[in-house]
Amino acid sequence: MTEQLLKYGVIADGSLRIAYEKGEIKERYWNPGDIFDEVHVLTLADDDIEPEKVQPMAGRARLRIYPIGKPRPHNLLTLRRRAEQTLQQIAPDIIRGHGPFLQGYFAVRAARRLGRPSFVSIHDDISIYRRFWTYGDGYAKIVTYQLGLKALGWERYVYANADRLVPKYEAAGRILRHSRHRDKVWVIYNSIYLERFQDLQPRLQPGQQLRIINVGRQFAGKDQRPLIEALSSIDARLTLVGTGPLRGALEATAKAAGVSDRVTFVDAVLNAQLPKLFEGHHLFAMNIVQPGISMTVMEAMALGFPIVINRPRWEAAPEVSGSCARIVDCGSRGFATAFEEFLADPDLVASQGSRSRMAIQSYSGEEMERQEGELIAELLASNRAGAGEGAGGGGG
Repeated sequence: MTEQLLKYGVIADGSLRIAYEKGEIKERYWNPGDIFDEVHVLTLADDDIEPEKVQPMAGRARLRIYPIGKPRPHNLLTLRRRAEQTLQQIAPDIIRGHGPFLQGYFAVRAARRLGRPSFVSIHDDISIYRRFWTYGDGYAKIVTYQLGLKALGWERYVYANADRLVPKYEAAGRILRHSRHRDKVWVIYNSIYLERFQDLQPRLQPGQQLRIINVGRQFAGKDQRPLIEALSSIDARLTLVGTGPLRGALEATAKAAGVSDRVTFVDAVLNAQLPKLFEGHHLFAMNIVQPGISMTVMEAMALGFPIVINRPRWEAAPEVSGSCARIVDCGSRGFATAFEEFLADPDLVASQGSRSRMAIQSYSGEEMERQEGELIAELLASNRAGAGEGAGGGGG
């Protein structure tokens, strides 16, 4: 008797080509513990990359990619039908959607029609109001689109019908736990595989100029102007890696504060090149308004860097880094005070960096992969049990 192949259906975001070009290809991202024999990924794109280029994301499984079309206001129902037809042909054992909007809706609806379990991973703040507030005017189009989907009831459908809701940070999980969907929530953080991040063990020598680095998209939710303004009173340099609608404001702030010669802007760096860029710096700093945890903070912790970060607006302490970071208040004055502490006691760089490296181990890729594997195994077992009960009930 031929052993049945275990199949995973995923509805991802846009083209995987973008992730490939940015170097954001994570091993077994869609096959934790190499559970599946086949991984079938539907992408909301008109075309996509060759599967072999992103094969590591499927681990040992055979990877297939199906670009079903880029979403436009007039074609959403067509994409929904295309997603359902494609998944019906694939007949996956479980279906995952990325996000509670379009991808999650397509995934959950198809799963219901096929009688398969589903879960939705949530990578962003689930409050549309807060997203608009933190992303700024430049993201008004996206917010309008999400409000439209919300008005259609598609987000509500996802929460009501998905078997599990899997936020990628606790802030989103906390909101969902206060809803009637609380029993579905399972927070699993994004994976950081420590073996890929050498502990750089940054050191600051007495009298040496402090070198600060920040990595992240430059928008209202990650406004690094307080970091720039803090330089006006201390002997330090700042490297800002990333682009976004706030770039012009950051450059203007550096000029107004008279520190343009000590602020370096780097547009983009592949993930594999980040460790090289971090070398020569002493600490990672971030001013962040949006809830949750930035992957770049976790990557800096994995590299053994001390973290200086503001106290979050909606939470008691920063996620993940709260146990080891230097947490500041009062904007630029708070950051300046924290930076001065490192200059006054250079040994803090090494000691705080070691605390970062220790703290991130609780969020290792192996542990997150194990948790996601448990989630999938539970859903598969539940579905088999349900199918067995259905078969047994039919014999009366």
